[in-house]
Amino acid sequence: MEFAQTAGLSVKEARRFFPRGLSQPEAGFRFSVDALLLAAFAGRRGAGGLVLDLGAGCGVVGLALAMGCPAIHVAGLDRDAEILVHARENARRLGLEERFMPFLADVAAPGGLRAECADMVVCNPPYRREGAGRMCVRASRNPARFETHAGLEDFLRASAFFVKNKRPCAFIYLAERADDLLAGLCAARLRPREILFIHPRPGRPARLVLVRAVKNGGAGLRVLPPLFLHEKESGEFTSQTLAFCPWLRCAPGEAPGSG
Repeated sequence: MEFAQTAGLSVKEARRFFPRGLSQPEAGFRFSVDALLLAAFAGRRGAGGLVLDLGAGCGVVGLALAMGCPAIHVAGLDRDAEILVHARENARRLGLEERFMPFLADVAAPGGLRAECADMVVCNPPYRREGAGRMCVRASRNPARFETHAGLEDFLRASAFFVKNKRPCAFIYLAERADDLLAGLCAARLRPREILFIHPRPGRPARLVLVRAVKNGGAGLRVLPPLFLHEKESGEFTSQTLAFCPWLRCAPGEAPGSG
């Protein structure tokens, strides 16, 4: 169900069809399955207090968390004022205006929020270094896919700055750069505690990785059983995947790992 068809739905109906019908810029970056997987991973343990979404885009990660965890408020930080207009509109359509605050700021030089203000940080940073892969035809999509402005280190540094001591951060990233992510987390004093590799289907190498880290956390990394997104033959989402992330039943069709 597309945006034009869901624009007039009630809050209850809009939540039922989530994430279909979200307002997004026509020419800019459009969220993919990755954002939904991150929200499902971050919300598994429940949450309370303030959740900060770094690079929030149209707000899909924070909005999903707000729907699933009534005790949280979300600040969605992004440097793109236009896309935050869409995030604010999406919060209105889902009845979450009072618990979702779009916040215009730059991850590379964040300001306006105090240190250690967040009870949890979630982040879907750009996956590739600038020049490492084919750039997007629409230049406006490049900052979300490539480190054209802020790099992985900037997102990790900001995460460590904003999250409270002993509180978690959750990230989704390319599996092929898991070493960069884990090394960067440790350097930022964000101790990895859980890691989950996501495979397109059985027999294929992992494409994505989800990591939960704790600021100044203790030792002990838990490697979770792998998640296989699609059935080997049909290409449909597996029952395991839909149990992990029920929003995928209504998800648009952009391929995971395209961020």
